[in-house]
Amino acid sequence: MHGVVTIGDCIVDEVRAEGREPERFAGGAGLNLAAGIARLGLTSTLVTRVGQDRDGYYLLRYARERGIRIVNTPTVDPTGVVSSTRSNGEPSYAFAPAMYRRRIAFGVEALHALSNAAAAVVNSYPLDNPAYADDLVQALSVVPGLRIADPNPRPRLISSLSAYRQGFETVLRVANLVKLSDEDVQLLYGTDWPSVGEHLFGMGVETILFSHGANGATLADRSGLRVEVPIASRPEPIIDTMGAGDATLASLVASILRGGRSAGEEAWRVYLADAMMVAAATCRRAGAELVLP
Repeated sequence: MHGVVTIGDCIVDEVRAEGREPERFAGGAGLNLAAGIARLGLTSTLVTRVGQDRDGYYLLRYARERGIRIVNTPTVDPTGVVSSTRSNGEPSYAFAPAMYRRRIAFGVEALHALSNAAAAVVNSYPLDNPAYADDLVQALSVVPGLRIADPNPRPRLISSLSAYRQGFETVLRVANLVKLSDEDVQLLYGTDWPSVGEHLFGMGVETILFSHGANGATLADRSGLRVEVPIASRPEPIIDTMGAGDATLASLVASILRGGRSAGEEAWRVYLADAMMVAAATCRRAGAELVLP
């Protein structure tokens, strides 16, 4: 087994901030995570979909320059573009039409990469389509290593919230570790994160990473372990929080692969503290690409 395979979006982020000209960045939850994994020194593959257009070629070049291997799903659609407007560093999103038709196919090349992966992470995926969710479960089933699910729901992209939640829980049959932000918890379940944790543990999930934004993060597992770490402080002002969650997850995955899943409480605390430092550094730069502290 070697490397990390990420499954998710590879798009162009068009950032609009008050008083500034729009800026375009390579982005998408999948690409952000795959780039973070590569930046942290691990072999990184991204299973995704980009169009055969100028934006698609830009993203493929961006990935190649960072050592990311792209496994692309053929499509006649243009590459996805997301326009995000910033208010105090927090983004709100508008999606191009192609984003509503996103589908990732798991062909021979993708399945071969997954069957040799030390870890596979799904990060933003059309889980509201039952057939697509089943495709994902079958693909993750061939992974010999760690299987991680981050639902990363975007309300404007979801046709049915109940279907999305059902698709997410379908994927939990094959997931070892789950990441949820406080926003994800509220959107999908409408309750507090400890209650959601108990629900997911009852479904067989081993470990959950809860990210709390400015309040840090919590890692909990089925044995009753709970490790809470505050956000890391830095002297620089926060510029952009868009990539914080992806940076947190990338750092944690790298720590697990290097230190092991059977680590004790103190090791988990170090993993999580490292992830908070990486997230804090990432928030001090525009765009969503992981920044090392």
